[in-house]
Amino acid sequence: MKIKSFILAAVFSASSLIAFAQKGEVASAKSNYEKFLGLKEANSMMLAIPNLNTAKASVDKAVVHPKTLEDPAAWTYKALIYGELALLDTVPSSSKPLIEEAKAAHKKAVALDKAGENKANLDNASSAIFSQYELNQGVKAYQTNNFADAYTAFNNALAFRPGDTTITYYAGLSAINAKNYKDGISRYEDLIKTNFSANKSIYLDLSRLYTMEGDTAKAISIASEGATKFNDSQLATQEIELSLMSGKQKEVISKISDQASKNPTNKLYPYYLGIAYSTIGETAKAEESYMQAIKIDGNFADAYINVGGVLLNKAITLFNKANQLPQNQQKEYDAMVKSAGEDLEKAFPYLSKANELDPKSKIALENLKTYYIIKKNQSKVDEIAAQLEKL
Repeated sequence: MKIKSFILAAVFSASSLIAFAQKGEVASAKSNYEKFLGLKEANSMMLAIPNLNTAKASVDKAVVHPKTLEDPAAWTYKALIYGELALLDTVPSSSKPLIEEAKAAHKKAVALDKAGENKANLDNASSAIFSQYELNQGVKAYQTNNFADAYTAFNNALAFRPGDTTITYYAGLSAINAKNYKDGISRYEDLIKTNFSANKSIYLDLSRLYTMEGDTAKAISIASEGATKFNDSQLATQEIELSLMSGKQKEVISKISDQASKNPTNKLYPYYLGIAYSTIGETAKAEESYMQAIKIDGNFADAYINVGGVLLNKAITLFNKANQLPQNQQKEYDAMVKSAGEDLEKAFPYLSKANELDPKSKIALENLKTYYIIKKNQSKVDEIAAQLEKL
């Protein structure tokens, strides 16, 4: 009876020792992993790596033994250890299997950890290790101009570190460089909802992306939102230019005037005002605005072209009206022709200067040609026609 009891006690003790030994492997993995982290933080990688390898040997035994096969701590440390090994491995063919094993271990640990005792370590594995691995892959791909793979990697990193603005920016930038504008826009839209430090530039790029995609209304809206948020003249200019191009001249006049008052030495704002006024038929205000742009920059070719065009069109309109008068209104006819001639001569210095400043401008040459046609100067008309043919 005593012998049987002794045998039973011996069997029980052996079983306990085996279980304890396997628990010891988990403890060894934990201990050596923590030593690795300490040495890593101290920048002593030569001393740190042997501890990580020892931790791997221990955890490999723990996750296959029946006694610790279902131990969430064992799988948690496998996720951590394999993740760190993948970070250290710079060869994709060998680092990828390591990170995949780390992710699989993480998934199993999460399923087993009902009490949440390993939650902090599991969160660290995903938010720090796995995200860093994907981030590293993204940077490598981006540096070799493999932008599609870079976007995939950065996107994967975001799955482990959602909301990270730097990674979101990298993902958006990679998508755009890969000409994947839809995803690039999506990532940039995510960014402008945050306090990302470079959001002023993001607003401008986003507006340009929407323009490239043909959504001018959204491009204007984004530029307007950014201009208001940052009180930024570049974004305001983007909104103004897009509005002028899309036929919203009347709606944008007050915004151009506001920018002109804030930036009195910027020739573009009075120039844009000239375009807006000219388009809606307010030629006197258009002329005045172009003159203001020329006052700021005496060599602003586009302003000379446009003011010359405004005055030329004014003269042509008066000539046409005069020619439509009945014959019994000679006095009115003479007055109109005289006024038209004055506008024509007023236009000439601007038409000539525009051609001088930009000899290859087809518009400047066409305007000057029209002037000489009205003046019935055929030799000049032929000379300009020859220049136009060469362009």
